[in-house]
Amino acid sequence: MTNDQLARMTEEEDGFDHLLTKLGFGPWQGITLVTTFLVAMILPSHLIGSPLVSAPVPFRCFTDALSLDDWPQSLPYREGKETMNSTRKYFNGRCLELSNLSVTQEDTPAHRTFFRHRTYMSSCPYIEYDNTIFSATIVSEFHLVCDELHLQPFYQMLFNVGGILGSFIGGHIGDRFGRRRAVQIGCIANILSVLGTTLVPVYSFILVMRIITGCTCIGTLIPAWNMVLESTPSKHRSLVGMLSGLPYSVSVVAFAGVAYCIRTWRYLMLVCASPALLLLPLSMIVDESPRWLVQQGRATEATLVLQKAARQNSAKLSRNVDALVNNILEANKHKNDVAQDTTSSEFLATMKQIYDYIRSPGMRTILLAASLLWFLQSGVYLGVALNANNFTSTDPFLYVALTGIMDGTAVLLTTPLTLYLGRRTIVGLGLCVGGILLLLDLLVPMDYYWIKWILVMAGFLMVAGAFQVNYVYAPELFPTEARTRGFAFVNMMGSIGFMCAPLVTTLVAPYAWWAASVIFGCSGIIGSLMVAFLPETSNQPLPETLRDVEVRRIQSKSKEKGTVNKGYETGGESRI
Repeated sequence: MTNDQLARMTEEEDGFDHLLTKLGFGPWQGITLVTTFLVAMILPSHLIGSPLVSAPVPFRCFTDALSLDDWPQSLPYREGKETMNSTRKYFNGRCLELSNLSVTQEDTPAHRTFFRHRTYMSSCPYIEYDNTIFSATIVSEFHLVCDELHLQPFYQMLFNVGGILGSFIGGHIGDRFGRRRAVQIGCIANILSVLGTTLVPVYSFILVMRIITGCTCIGTLIPAWNMVLESTPSKHRSLVGMLSGLPYSVSVVAFAGVAYCIRTWRYLMLVCASPALLLLPLSMIVDESPRWLVQQGRATEATLVLQKAARQNSAKLSRNVDALVNNILEANKHKNDVAQDTTSSEFLATMKQIYDYIRSPGMRTILLAASLLWFLQSGVYLGVALNANNFTSTDPFLYVALTGIMDGTAVLLTTPLTLYLGRRTIVGLGLCVGGILLLLDLLVPMDYYWIKWILVMAGFLMVAGAFQVNYVYAPELFPTEARTRGFAFVNMMGSIGFMCAPLVTTLVAPYAWWAASVIFGCSGIIGSLMVAFLPETSNQPLPETLRDVEVRRIQSKSKEKGTVNKGYETGGESRI
């Protein structure tokens, strides 16, 4: 046996993934999983809640507070069979173009309840809303119609702006102060922002709170997700990462059910944000990621956490935990390319790390390909979910519930498939097929509405499966020393994609029936092409440093050329 082989075996034996494998998967990881589940349960009402929280409500305009025969600015209510986009087509658009419409008894059926409001808009001085489906939404409470129609997308967009900030802030806090501390801060801030949103009746203030809410949701999700992945043995990481998406899917269905029962947006938001009250005490007792503690050189704390893990999982280690942690620390020091004493300035050190990452061919490719992939897949995923009010104005609750069911089904289907096909295949195939199904929706006549439902939901199923796998795939692309910040960066690109989605569904789709399918379908297909530039990470140890990323790139190229030694490949598998 050569010295290089001996060194590699020693490094493999002392690696953190090997230690986690010895600890196994058991009760110790349970509290971390529950913490991540609660974070995921908070997200649906904010991320995909717009179709039910800020839904466009049928309305009609009047020139004064009492007149029933002067109805110049909107079309009358239409009874009978409804078609897609009817809410937009008949009630909520072109307020300035229509005039001299008379009201008949047929136009104002007795079973409807109308309340006339003063709006101070020249195109619609007084307005009445049809409260048959929704008692109160963001749109109806703040009259985001006619002259104020352009303000509708901001409720969703600013949440995603906050998500971009949260990607940076949550990533920095998670890497600098620890995953657990980031979850604690994010949870407290989220509770306060939701209270501010629901208690203050000023739309501009609500928009500010939406930025903070987005920041706290994404800023909490990223470190929580990293915390559970970094505490899970590599052979269980795929299963745990995939099934961690189920609470989100269940919460989407539950959100639709709660919204069906609670038709007032303020009460709905308060009820759906309640999991944060359980998350706060849990975040105080969950253990910090031992992998992060080791990376920070905090050997004593890491040892205590790992000893606790060994006790709770009833694991038997061949050596003392202290010795194992010290060996890992020594290995990390030898693998670390960045000299810690080159500068005393944290800012300069960060800039140098960024420069090194950009210079690295492997990391540069990952940053570019993963960023575009997340931008496109996020736009498709959220765009289809938010398109409920354009697709159907009578069953938005069913539409949202079905997206949750499709999302959960995607998790259950892709979890076993990922073990055999790998991350890249699932992500690429899901986005490509999903995009094609969304484009096929354009070819189906309106009379065959059930086929359109099948195509759209099947397309969302494929996209959701790819999205879920990518939440496991993306963090594994980055080294431990910058995993949270790397994952935060691609999440930021995803947030930009999220931010663009409501522009399509709110401002474009109502006036161009084909726009949503074309934009989202093409985005899915283009996004699927990006996975060709990314390495496969299934059943592979997580990279610890930038050097590990480059070694993985070189090995991947060598495998593609068929020049890797068979024995070395077997050695690579033994690390799992």
